[in-house]
Amino acid sequence: MTWSYFLYKGLNMKLSSLLSAVAFTCIFFAQVNSASCAMYIYPMEVAVGMKGTSQIKVISQDKDVQFIKVNLKKVEQPGTAQEHEQSIYNENASGLVITPEKIALSASSQRLVRLVSIVPPEKETTWRAYFESVNDANFIPLPGSDTNSSKTANVGVNVVWGALIHVAPEKIVTSLKIVDDTGKVSNDGTIRIPINELGVCDESGQCQWKKLSSIVYPDTVVKLHDVSFDKSKSYRVKYKNWITRNDEELTLSR
Repeated sequence: MTWSYFLYKGLNMKLSSLLSAVAFTCIFFAQVNSASCAMYIYPMEVAVGMKGTSQIKVISQDKDVQFIKVNLKKVEQPGTAQEHEQSIYNENASGLVITPEKIALSASSQRLVRLVSIVPPEKETTWRAYFESVNDANFIPLPGSDTNSSKTANVGVNVVWGALIHVAPEKIVTSLKIVDDTGKVSNDGTIRIPINELGVCDESGQCQWKKLSSIVYPDTVVKLHDVSFDKSKSYRVKYKNWITRNDEELTLSR
């Protein structure tokens, strides 16, 4: 039975931690069975900016040809407890195309996979592209072939790499709104807001800042950790605008 390890499932997982986890997985399972750890992708998090294009490298560390299949899924309600993924079968409807979806990767080589945002979305969208090494029968199915077979007959672990993809909207609008006094905020703008600091401000506009780490995606509600709101005060956040790459500030509306 083949087990699949879907790497980079968390939206905030550090790359160093990820690579350590991959190395441990490959070393551990190499002791008990063969594992498909002979290819990797870079980068693990990709931004498709206002130009509408980006790319991912697929890199081989194998001595043989590998067959790679790419599966694109849309992430709904990212960064919340309701986060889930949805398969998109109609490329034109999805607004994001990944090409090629099948790769024959020669030994010790690398290939570029291109990402194209056909029609910019109204609000930022989030995707995952999964890269899986398969056998030739699964790569190009033939009549009577077993398409469910693994890369080799004795594969015990099949590592599936997952790249997180952010697609920029047509227009940039930044907006956070206080939902209630318990610390919940909603994003009614068009791009995600990765909060780095929260400022509690008085009537004179003087703010006391404290460190905070939270990402609020468009059309989602997030509870800020260890935060409650006072109706007599105003609040601001500091964040990094991933499209302009500028450090910015934003006042929370009510």
